[in-house]
Amino acid sequence: MFAHRFSVRPLACAASIALLAIVSDPASAGALDINLGDNSAQLQYSSAMGRDSLGKSEFHVGFLFTDRDNLLGDVGILVKNEVGSGLPGVTVGLGVKGLMATVDDSDALALALGGQVRFSPPSASRFGVAGQFYFAPNIVTFGDTDRFIETGLRLEYEVLPQAVAYLGYRKIKFGLETGPDAVLDEGAHVGVKITF
Repeated sequence: MFAHRFSVRPLACAASIALLAIVSDPASAGALDINLGDNSAQLQYSSAMGRDSLGKSEFHVGFLFTDRDNLLGDVGILVKNEVGSGLPGVTVGLGVKGLMATVDDSDALALALGGQVRFSPPSASRFGVAGQFYFAPNIVTFGDTDRFIETGLRLEYEVLPQAVAYLGYRKIKFGLETGPDAVLDEGAHVGVKITF
């Protein structure tokens, strides 16, 4: 089933980094995010790294797999902050992440830049809408691929102060050096994010 050259490596790498992050600073706030689609499953761990003049820094590590044996492991940092009084309820984040993937029998490594925007109406703060975009051009994409694009959108609802349920949609694709783009994952999913 997992016969690709380094298809197991994203799982081992993501699990090792997540374990290291959890053990290294048990006092910091963390969150576990699990989402399931018809053809995919994703697990992400994130941990607050503190606050500086730029905003709140967050470390994350994750792993995604699909029923077509496509795999994606990623690790990154996101700095986010509220926009301010001009746009109440809007939070903007910028980040970088490294990733390793197997998609349609092709192997990929990339360093992607991107970010996210989240809006939670002040009058209904339990609801939220979040979108994200990450991109890696040819110069920082290696292996059998020459670019990486990830887009996502989700609707969130805070069920409990430390638990958010959401409905999302994402598309993750790579440009292949030997042919047309390969879609690693595309479709709707449901998920839960638990903060502890």
